[in-house]
Amino acid sequence: MMNLADLKILALDCQATGANPQKGHLLEIGWIQTCAAAAVKPGTLTAGAYQIALPVDVDIPPAVQRITGITRTDSTRALPAADIWHKLIQAANATAIANQIEKCPVIIHYSRFETPFLKHLHALAHPPGPFPFRIICTHEIAKRMLPGLPRRGLRAVAGYFGYSVPRQRRSAAHAVATAVIWRHFVRQLQAQHDIQNLDQLVDWLNRTKPQNRTGRDYPMKPEIRLNLPDKPGIYRMLRSNKDLLYIGKATSLKQRVNSYFRQKGARAEHTLEMLSQAADLEVTLTDSALEAAVLESDEIKQYSPPYNVALQKGQRKLTFLTKDLQKRSDKTDKIHCLGPLPKGNTTDAMTAFGVWHANLQNKTRAEVLELGYVILGVPQTDAPEPDCLAEGLDLFGHHHLTHLPHRPALRTLTALGHRLWLQRLAELAKAQTEDTQESIEEASVDSELEVEEAQSWTPQTVARGIEKFAMRSALLVRRARWLCLLSESSLAWQARDAGDGRKIILRFENGAVAHREELPGQAELPLPAGFAKRMADRQKIFDLTTYERLRVVTTELRRLVAAGRSVEIRLRPNATLSRRQLARILPWV
Repeated sequence: MMNLADLKILALDCQATGANPQKGHLLEIGWIQTCAAAAVKPGTLTAGAYQIALPVDVDIPPAVQRITGITRTDSTRALPAADIWHKLIQAANATAIANQIEKCPVIIHYSRFETPFLKHLHALAHPPGPFPFRIICTHEIAKRMLPGLPRRGLRAVAGYFGYSVPRQRRSAAHAVATAVIWRHFVRQLQAQHDIQNLDQLVDWLNRTKPQNRTGRDYPMKPEIRLNLPDKPGIYRMLRSNKDLLYIGKATSLKQRVNSYFRQKGARAEHTLEMLSQAADLEVTLTDSALEAAVLESDEIKQYSPPYNVALQKGQRKLTFLTKDLQKRSDKTDKIHCLGPLPKGNTTDAMTAFGVWHANLQNKTRAEVLELGYVILGVPQTDAPEPDCLAEGLDLFGHHHLTHLPHRPALRTLTALGHRLWLQRLAELAKAQTEDTQESIEEASVDSELEVEEAQSWTPQTVARGIEKFAMRSALLVRRARWLCLLSESSLAWQARDAGDGRKIILRFENGAVAHREELPGQAELPLPAGFAKRMADRQKIFDLTTYERLRVVTTELRRLVAAGRSVEIRLRPNATLSRRQLARILPWV
């Protein structure tokens, strides 16, 4: 029988709308013919993939669209399932003939998913012969060969072997990743178990059982992380091929990095997947945790590591609104002078509020409801019924708008948000205990103001949802002005464990750190170079990187203030904010 390394195989992957043929439909099939001995670099491997035409009445679930990138608009390129099956059979027959065997070896990672779909296609095609594939599951091999690896999914195992799988789940890329995994396992099977051919491999899989997981074996050698310094900085998790996986910040690199490997309990799936691939580490020391946070934010924007989700650019953008909130632009000018604001559901809702607020009495019920759904900011599938929404809008207006003097939309929204936010801060202060000393920091976390998904909408929950929108909007408006002020400023804080009162100085110009120095505790804080710059000119320097950098600085300022550290910010010749003043300001931005 042909040596396993020389055996030609089809590495195959499927994407579908559901977990099995009874619950979903195939979306895409991709495969590649290769062999483990082929002297081909992974980056040069290419797989063919074909999108399958769906029945007219079948929709692609939003979650599947998000993870695959396949939408209904791609249907023009889709082929009937029978045509794709015919192409696959041709490739399988050619592979079997090349091996001089009856059935084609098909390598699949986690074949429990693909096999039912392939057998379903086979049954629909009514072929004259038996099922034409001999399927080998690399996930089953991984369970035996890598029993301690925290995760053994396709992305984790491919990354363990130093191969990067694209973020979107597409059949062509996954088939190539499966081929890469197969090559590595063939070498290991021969070296460790003397498995030389396909029959021996199948026999080994049948007579062995996966080992029970007794612990986690990480690719990263312990000495790499145990020798880290107990100092602030950023760390970069790397694959064995030096691909960047993740960038993090730390007050203590030694404690933070090693905490990943000490924890025995439940961890986030994406963290375990990342740790299954991380074989090496790079660090950059900084003189403070705040500087580490700034460096982390900038590098994440620059390199977009796959496991840094929160601070990546992605499709996020900034926007600027008119003062009546009815129009917006990606760039600031004399008309669009409110911002910078992150483009998204809240700014969509702000423009809807501006239109809703203008001439409210002259709008039809349909127009009011259409704007109300945008203001509420929930997906249409989770939205309340029209009558419930209308009653909720009326209740919100009765509780709030009738008690405010008639003002423009922006003044109305910020005044209302101010009042509601004041109530929220009072609630947080009341709930604070001796064991929870984070109210200053947590009060401004955006998740505090996320719209709750109501199990059953009522007019009262609708009104509360709009109240949260008002608080989010007012917060973003205040934050925009604060970040503009911070973009041209001098920041000083007491160095950690500095018995002489020494303080660290950062001077910001155009939203970036332009100068760093350390001065004695009694030294005057330097005047920022751009203190005289007009607000309109400050707004023009903002892009997403600048916005996130200064937002991260603001978060770190909250931590310094909450920890009782000496902090001050100089904005103009006669405007310096003390720690006491910052403690009052920071919860609002």
